[in-house]
Amino acid sequence: MRKKAVDAMPGSSWMPFQINPNLPPETADIVIVGGGVVGWSIAYWLKQKEKLSRGMRVLVVERDPTYSQASTVLSAGGIRQQFSLPENIHLSLASADFMRNINEHLSVVNEDPVDLQFNQSGYLFLASEEVAHIMEQNYDTQRLAGAKVSLLSPQQVKKKFPWINTEGVVLASY
Repeated sequence: MRKKAVDAMPGSSWMPFQINPNLPPETADIVIVGGGVVGWSIAYWLKQKEKLSRGMRVLVVERDPTYSQASTVLSAGGIRQQFSLPENIHLSLASADFMRNINEHLSVVNEDPVDLQFNQSGYLFLASEEVAHIMEQNYDTQRLAGAKVSLLSPQQVKKKFPWINTEGVVLASY
């Protein structure tokens, strides 16, 4: 193959490899595997930082270029704040703020504003007697980090969500 390519190349239009303009670049400074919400978010913020570093080449590789079967598209797209680590809570708070103000970040000149239909409805976690103390500890961490969460008794859960079976529930976080 190599000999044939060398013999054919000078003065010939024959190419040993087909050139595909849709292929990604051969080099990049950072390659992100997975183009879901996390991958694109990382790429977006790296490119925002690029204004300081100039010329950073970020490549996002996604196996489903149509995104029709990507986990982000197929998920309900919830953003929760009930984590045990402040770092995760801060990331979630920042993500929710980004979504609420999406047009400040991703608007296109002369185009209609982006409508994500972002609906903040909250997450409900239920705890039994064995793990209620962990929920209380996490609640303290979450409130200190700025999350707007509340603890509910089983009666409060039943009043707010009458269809939920609260048997065995001693505490809830919403």
